[in-house]
Amino acid sequence: MVVTGPGFADLGRLTGMTQGIPALQVAVYPGPFDLHTDDELKHNATREVVPQIVRALTDPLPEAAAEKMKPARDAIAFTGTLEQINRHFAERGWSDGMAIVPPTVERIQEFLRYTSYPPDEEIAVLASANLRATPWNIAVNAIMAGARPEHLPVIIAMVQAIGLPPSTGSDLDYAAYSGSTHGFQSFFWVNGPIARQLGIDYGQGLIEHPINQVIGRTMSLIGRNIAGFRVKETKMTTFGKPTSWVLAEDEEAIRRIGWAPYHVDKGYALNANVVTTGTSTVWGQNLIPSTSDPQLVMQVLAYGITHSEQFASGTIRSRRYVLVAPTTAKVLADGGYTKESLKAALIDTSRKVTHEWAFSKVYGSPGFMYPPFEEELANTLAEPAVAKGKLPPWLPRFPGWEKIETTPAIAPGKLEIIVCGDPSRNKAQTLAGGGLNSVEIRLPPNWDALMQAAGYPPLRDFMLND
Repeated sequence: MVVTGPGFADLGRLTGMTQGIPALQVAVYPGPFDLHTDDELKHNATREVVPQIVRALTDPLPEAAAEKMKPARDAIAFTGTLEQINRHFAERGWSDGMAIVPPTVERIQEFLRYTSYPPDEEIAVLASANLRATPWNIAVNAIMAGARPEHLPVIIAMVQAIGLPPSTGSDLDYAAYSGSTHGFQSFFWVNGPIARQLGIDYGQGLIEHPINQVIGRTMSLIGRNIAGFRVKETKMTTFGKPTSWVLAEDEEAIRRIGWAPYHVDKGYALNANVVTTGTSTVWGQNLIPSTSDPQLVMQVLAYGITHSEQFASGTIRSRRYVLVAPTTAKVLADGGYTKESLKAALIDTSRKVTHEWAFSKVYGSPGFMYPPFEEELANTLAEPAVAKGKLPPWLPRFPGWEKIETTPAIAPGKLEIIVCGDPSRNKAQTLAGGGLNSVEIRLPPNWDALMQAAGYPPLRDFMLND
């Protein structure tokens, strides 16, 4: 028996089914309880919710539906014209409504040539549907999205990244983020020579590059068809969210300024091929540092970090992803910043007035329960990280400023720097979100032969020298 809010009943029942409870009973509280007075909460609980609970616990349970026979893996789902196929897939919720490439058996088999995984091997189990992601059904979604066969190893690694269970030490809860009302979207970036070989873009307008787009769309379709997240059923985002976006890092530019690529900082070899997935609620806050002073550039980035919160005004210590254009990164590097010293400076500078932080927690809460404002303010002011007179540089020093208390806007270990974007622009962009995972891409032994036949130069041509 669970109690939930409007729109979540079907998700609750589906979750019950995937956890072995075929007839989970659900009671629905009417409306957004955060906006209700104490009297309204009491009335709705006693007059609306409790009767539902009583009926659910006393009425006979419905008979569980008999499990349907699963069709064969290569069974033909539909035959028709391209227009009829697109309509059929859209009506059944298999597509996002945009045109798809029909996933024929022949196309699937061509994709599978580009992986050494057997077609039915379990790559991951994706909640909330708890279905097995395999090379076969991953290829189906990739074909529908318009991806190419040679993209499959990258996409398989992305599925592994979102599917890593907490038992592995993963701090990415894909199911919680994907089904959330807050509109989290998974995004991905690729490091290593494979990105340059496949043409995954890291320059101007990168997330709109056709290759980046089709890989991102593939991951959104996998979220729909394998993980089971569909709008008005199990994907409960209030305003919706865009297709997953895909980046690559400009590793050549990073090397020129003396920094290491993202994956090398995480312990991978320079020419390892690595996918990392993160989450964010928006595509970010655009920043335009307009100074050649590296310290001021750092402060502008800190300003963006402080004012980009995760998914509600009451969350300031979420992970931040900072996309930095190569020219902006060069100003910082030339000014003496390493990645580590830049992160340390950003964490130290990014601070919010504690009174404002307490206000946003209590009145802009993403669902946590807090005491009344004055009590929570006292609790917040007692936190060890609060400092008196430590104001960020964008706040004025008026009489008495030394007594103003501030709170860190980001915690150590929660800051990721990715160098990418237009190298002719003074830009940076901050994204606020949740956990991340990195996975090394597995290429088949005959990768170079496959790619040569497809018209690509060998992978070694895209490797960087140590």
